[in-house]
Amino acid sequence: MQSYSVIWDCCCDHGLLGMSLLKRKRAGEVIFVDVIAKQMEKLEKTLTQSCPRDEYSWRVYCEDLKNIVVPNRDSQLFIIAGVGSHQAIDFINSLCASTPSASLDFLICSVHGNYSVRESLIKKGFKLKGERIIFENNRFYEGIYVSKSAGEKIVNTGSIMWDWSDPDHQEYWQRVVGHYRQKAKTDPIQCQPIVQSYETLLTSISNF
Repeated sequence: MQSYSVIWDCCCDHGLLGMSLLKRKRAGEVIFVDVIAKQMEKLEKTLTQSCPRDEYSWRVYCEDLKNIVVPNRDSQLFIIAGVGSHQAIDFINSLCASTPSASLDFLICSVHGNYSVRESLIKKGFKLKGERIIFENNRFYEGIYVSKSAGEKIVNTGSIMWDWSDPDHQEYWQRVVGHYRQKAKTDPIQCQPIVQSYETLLTSISNF
């Protein structure tokens, strides 16, 4: 990950990711955003103790991310993790609408529905800087790192993140396709093309 003038740790909860990036000097400033007042008060106390202001630059906002007015800074990364796909897409839309001329990169790790998140990013003209499959506590996530300034074409099913020799990746593919096959029984018009897109990933894989 490149360095930024500002990194926004959105829906930050305990703020562990943002604090890690702050201590690693990956940004001039890290801003923590969440709507839970008690959690943000606790986070501010933790930051004051572990990241003193004479060494680090940070701010804590107890605010709905959709109400944030994004400043026009040189380079900014918004981390959106731990929310569903619909909420992630709403956040992306509102942030992009807030300052359409600002340079915004996103690191998205939504709980479900990465196909729709990717389609939204494609429509907004983002490019892929990196992606990976994350397996933690028997749950799978996709980390999607995108920018408008540079990168590769985003594929709605994922592209460079897949390692077909990895049993975890094979299991993840099975879970995703199984989910959309089940949904296709009641909504074939919407979901069957998604199933076909994931199945297309395997057409050139002979040992899966």
